[in-house]
Amino acid sequence: MKGIGADVVSVSRMRKSLARTPGFASRVFTPAERAYCEARRDPAAHFAARFAAKEAFLKALGLGLWDGVALHDIEVRPGERGAPGLWLGPTAAAALSRARGQPPMLTLSHDGDVALAVVVVP
Repeated sequence: MKGIGADVVSVSRMRKSLARTPGFASRVFTPAERAYCEARRDPAAHFAARFAAKEAFLKALGLGLWDGVALHDIEVRPGERGAPGLWLGPTAAAALSRARGQPPMLTLSHDGDVALAVVVVP
């Protein structure tokens, strides 16, 4: 295993960020992520889980938010059976390659005011 990362995001804090800064969602999330989240009963919970996934991926590689990987290059997508997975764009794929990691594994959860993501990079 190359790394493991976990992150927890407050749903209420995400809700405030989305309301206070209209451009936040388009800067951080891909159009597909925004469409997915906005179609849900509580979009903020799904946005929070996806933000946690992006941070957990970076942590699994030993990177921070400002270490050259664009957040848009880390996208949470539902898999064939509905389980979430990560799609990596150019900067994220390059970071994974530098770490000599295999495709990452992801799990998400949210309950009440907490969203959680765990990423394992084999």
